[in-house]
Amino acid sequence: MAKAVRTVPMGYGPPMEIGELPAPPPFNFRNFIRMIGVSAILISISIGSGEWLLGPRSVIQYGPALLWIATVATVLQTVFNLECQRYTLATGESIIPGLMRLWPGRWVWGPVWALICLLSVSPGWAASSATALAALHLGRLPTDADRGLVLIYGILAMLLVMLVMAFGSRVERTLTRVSTFAVAFIFTSLVILDLWLVPLEWWGRVAAGFFQFGYLPSGSGGGVDWTLIGGFAAYAATGGVLNMAASNWMRDRGWGMGSQVGYIPALVGGRKVEVSPTGKIFDLTAESLARFREWLRYSRWEQWTLYCGGCLLGMYLCVLLAVGLIEPGTPLKGNYDVAAIQAHAVSQVIGGLGWVWVLLIGFWVLWGTQISATDAVVRHLTDTLWSAGLGRWTRNDIRVVYYIIMAVITVWLAFLFAYNPLTLVLLVANMAGVAFVIGGLTLLWLNTRVLPPELRPGWPSRLGLALLSAFYAFFVYQTGQQVLRQLFGG
Repeated sequence: MAKAVRTVPMGYGPPMEIGELPAPPPFNFRNFIRMIGVSAILISISIGSGEWLLGPRSVIQYGPALLWIATVATVLQTVFNLECQRYTLATGESIIPGLMRLWPGRWVWGPVWALICLLSVSPGWAASSATALAALHLGRLPTDADRGLVLIYGILAMLLVMLVMAFGSRVERTLTRVSTFAVAFIFTSLVILDLWLVPLEWWGRVAAGFFQFGYLPSGSGGGVDWTLIGGFAAYAATGGVLNMAASNWMRDRGWGMGSQVGYIPALVGGRKVEVSPTGKIFDLTAESLARFREWLRYSRWEQWTLYCGGCLLGMYLCVLLAVGLIEPGTPLKGNYDVAAIQAHAVSQVIGGLGWVWVLLIGFWVLWGTQISATDAVVRHLTDTLWSAGLGRWTRNDIRVVYYIIMAVITVWLAFLFAYNPLTLVLLVANMAGVAFVIGGLTLLWLNTRVLPPELRPGWPSRLGLALLSAFYAFFVYQTGQQVLRQLFGG
């Protein structure tokens, strides 16, 4: 006789089965290092747009005092990441299907988050990395006349994203390996170049900027580029739905109850995996609650040390290289030199070696961001459709859904290459601010109302989510006002 399956109601979605929460490895340094993975992916996204593009541009234009925004953004985004992961550790369900359990249910929240996801991905990173390849090809900064060459390299970069994501045993593992290599190469290169080239006086000036809380550029209307500052604030760490993918990658790594629901395997080298359309929760016993706290301990250590520290260090090293070599106030208006400006500055000091070296850094920074960001959005959409019961139409093979969405997104992004790279990055960066406003409040609602009381966050985390929404609401408001003035001449 088959054992009866026990379920519990969870919000406005389908009930969850009750399973067993596995014990994490004993907490020690060796096991902590072995468990690292999610932070490497998040940092690879972070260092792409915020640290390499928008951070240096913002600081060159408005000064290092603006870097306090990065400090606040990184701390608040770390809280956001942890609360996304809390839900997944407890249920095995990624965060966007979780948010669809809120009133009034999936038929409202599903389209809302699908739209936010679609507006949060662009080929801007691939196009920006293409400017680095075009600069290597041309031996100079690309101009508008080189648009066709940048387009060709950009489309090749997007196709390379799809090709890389097709191989391995599971998608998350491939992504972790690519991200780990990219982060190691980028950080090592930046430390060497900063020590070699940046005058000592800038090290202190840039560091002090992270603590000049409250500074904002003076002026109103056209005097301040709030699109740039708002994008910088959102991408100072990771950015909106890209942060939320931390829960998806954690599930695929088998953390907490994620080990009970399956993962997304790669197309080539992977095998069919049964992925549950809903999460699973555990009995609230003294033993299981102790295990849950140990899983949270791993998550907190990874986020506060590697993610938070890595994002701030990445911002510091990237900004230091830029402002140490590029005169503050220098106008940066080129459409197709977005990934090559730092290389041009370094080459003025150390010649051709610097040109090639920094262009390779720029390529890895931006292409690595494109692959991680594309995967984040594709898996959000995949999980949304999978939780709606699409499995029965695909013989329960989640790879069919994932790679069809990946192909559609890739084709769609190819059409967006008509816009210049920086514009594309700024558009999705500011959409990330909107995602934080909505996501912070709904995540607070989910974790304090749908999760059992024993698993809910304490008041510091609740306050952090509320502050995150308020912080980004300020920048969304300022950017929205500026855009409306530009559109209607106010």
